[in-house]
Amino acid sequence: MTDSPCTRSDGDPRELPGFRRTYAPGRLTLGLGFPLRTGADGDEICDADAQAQVAQAAEAGGFAALYARDIPLRVPSFGDVGQVYDPWVFLTYMAAHTSRIALGTAGIVLPVRHPLHVAKSAASLDRLSGGRFLLGLASGDRPEEFRAFGLEQGGRGERFRENVRVLTHAMTTEMRGIRWSAGWMHSADVVPKPSASSVPTIMIGSCQQSVAYLAAHGDGWMTYPRDFDAQRRTVVRWREMVAAAGATGDDGDDGEVFKPFAQSLQIDLADDPDETASPINFGFRIGRRRLVDHLEDLRGIGVNHVQLGLGACRRPVREVIDELAEHVVPRFPSLD
Repeated sequence: MTDSPCTRSDGDPRELPGFRRTYAPGRLTLGLGFPLRTGADGDEICDADAQAQVAQAAEAGGFAALYARDIPLRVPSFGDVGQVYDPWVFLTYMAAHTSRIALGTAGIVLPVRHPLHVAKSAASLDRLSGGRFLLGLASGDRPEEFRAFGLEQGGRGERFRENVRVLTHAMTTEMRGIRWSAGWMHSADVVPKPSASSVPTIMIGSCQQSVAYLAAHGDGWMTYPRDFDAQRRTVVRWREMVAAAGATGDDGDDGEVFKPFAQSLQIDLADDPDETASPINFGFRIGRRRLVDHLEDLRGIGVNHVQLGLGACRRPVREVIDELAEHVVPRFPSLD
């Protein structure tokens, strides 16, 4: 690690506090997605101060991480305003109001953003949060956004790969030029540099790439919930691709390179702790005891982290978080 914001470090990003709090071989931890609100909460819960207070409750309750989405434009046809505040500004605000919990993006829509701006913002948030930042990257899925930025949605996979190359170069080198289809950086540099060799990078969704690409270029992968057997096969495929990529990092118990596998899960936490799961979009309505059973099953197939979404809950968010913190998180605590 390095103390100078203008000097490149050789440190392992997976040794930074945010990564270490969230991911470890054979373990499963829990995160929450912003906005921290449910259908039972009033509009005042969207206030930044109110969100900071809920974030502090999540940190005190032992959750490993909090995630902000990157939604540049409000698109009513999607039925989800999502993240209202700019994720870089919002997470910096949250970093100032918390001290231990990891803060991630899930994920920055890289094809519509300039990679040099992303490099500067990610390294800045890494530095200002004390190494708690997890850089989630995505390829985006809202056609209106691509049109607004003058881009073809069909080319987002290729643009994602190119921007990853430029982003990685900007974070991991000093005063070395690079040329790409949209620009040329010469006799210039992006600062600050991350506090390690790069910012921990989590690939979100498919990113319009192969699993092999995600394993080679990311420090982890967060995907979507699937049928249990399908998710088991996806975890196995991920582990195979991580091993084939020959990445470096902490070893798992079996001696293989460890890069975490994570997934999202929407829940509607029932009043009855024994209520069995019934499907909702991307998740379940479920009681807390059955949720614990489900999470233990996911841990058993190799899932390392689950980002819970609470938007579908019918109870106030503080009530839900308090119940999870008391009865669920202790079975899957953060790692610090």
